[in-house]
Amino acid sequence: MRCIALSTTLALVLPLSAQVPRRNARMPGMQMPAPKAAAPPVAPQRPGWTLAQLETLALERNPTLRQALAAEQEAAGLVRQSGLWPNPTVGYEGDQIRGGSYGGGEQGVFAQQKILLGHKLAAAQRVAAAGLRGQQAIAAAQRLAVRSAVRLAFYRALARQRLVAVDRGLLGIARDAALTTRQLANVGQANPPDELAARVETEQAALALDRARRRLRGAWRELAAVVGSPHLRPGPLAGQLAPGPAPIRRAAYLQRLLSASPAVQIAAAELRRAQATLGQARRQSVPDLTLRGGEQTNRELTGRNGPPVGWQSFASVGIGLPVFNRNQGNVASAAAAVIAAREEIIRVRLRLRRQAAAEWARYRAAADAAARYRVMVPQAERAYRLYLRYYQHMAAAYPQVLVAQRTWFELRRQSIRTLGRLWRSALTLRSQFYVHGLQPAAAMPPITANQENMPNAR
Repeated sequence: MRCIALSTTLALVLPLSAQVPRRNARMPGMQMPAPKAAAPPVAPQRPGWTLAQLETLALERNPTLRQALAAEQEAAGLVRQSGLWPNPTVGYEGDQIRGGSYGGGEQGVFAQQKILLGHKLAAAQRVAAAGLRGQQAIAAAQRLAVRSAVRLAFYRALARQRLVAVDRGLLGIARDAALTTRQLANVGQANPPDELAARVETEQAALALDRARRRLRGAWRELAAVVGSPHLRPGPLAGQLAPGPAPIRRAAYLQRLLSASPAVQIAAAELRRAQATLGQARRQSVPDLTLRGGEQTNRELTGRNGPPVGWQSFASVGIGLPVFNRNQGNVASAAAAVIAAREEIIRVRLRLRRQAAAEWARYRAAADAAARYRVMVPQAERAYRLYLRYYQHMAAAYPQVLVAQRTWFELRRQSIRTLGRLWRSALTLRSQFYVHGLQPAAAMPPITANQENMPNAR
């Protein structure tokens, strides 16, 4: 689209500049339209949506956060349950229940309690507590992912909002050029192909504006979905793209990423849980003690005509012998899980290094381009205003003013797109690659360097 616009501009400028002398830019009997100085987009009359407001809504309404909180409460319940003792058993016991000389045999009640030895309850609580810490790390990662997704969608929509304003200005320039070309054609200073080219350029600018508006609507729908309010009323966004996000220092960022990233924290929590599970498996080989006792009445007669035996007590103590099953299979399995968890931390850090290297290259490219545009855009504006002043003093032709104005607007468009890419890369780095705000935390996929579903500023 850009190449077509520039070629059309040259086709329009060359014949006009050849036929209209600079000192006779304003011809007798013809009112030349004076170009208006382009201004930045007008701010909305009422305050627009701010990033803080949208983040607050997302933390209240995003369903994945409620899922993460429910999982955390579930893990807390397991911690409480793991520290509870086994319930005692009470019941009825009868022996030799029949008539005759036994008179009903032996009948009574008993109570039985299992005593866990080897600090098994403490080991189980350590496993459950490690699981709770893992769920807390996952919930923190999900909160970060939701915030990051909202910020990415916000700045994507903000960039497209700015692009709509620029494309609206470009359409105004194209319409002014078409009007001027028509007036020059009426006095014989422009050819019919020039007038047709100006009309084509106007239609191209109108199509570009329609496309920018559709993309803005799509970006707003994406933002509303991430916030958790699909029927959120669209409105202007209150925010600034320029001068861009705060710079990121690579060495400090990489150190923080490899030590405090949610992915590393989750992997470390999994290692602690695996180690606690290994300790629990080793303690399972300690046998438990079973205590049993009760009271019963014995109706057996003590003699031919003697009284019944009456009430008597009984008690038993039992303990298992770890002869065949010493839980050796579970111990070996838990030991292998510890090794796998250690390797997972190494793998996560290597993956983060790879992702950071790829994203850092995009970030630096966008930052360098944004720095160049910060110089070029003011220079293009100054050139346009100088040409406008020369034109007002009949020292420059109108097509020169038009080209300078169009160049300024095109550079503004490219600058906005570059700033959008810069914000996207910076936010991706700062979010430590947690940007999927609508995927469940437990099923969060690893982010690869080439992310097709990453919000794009274009």
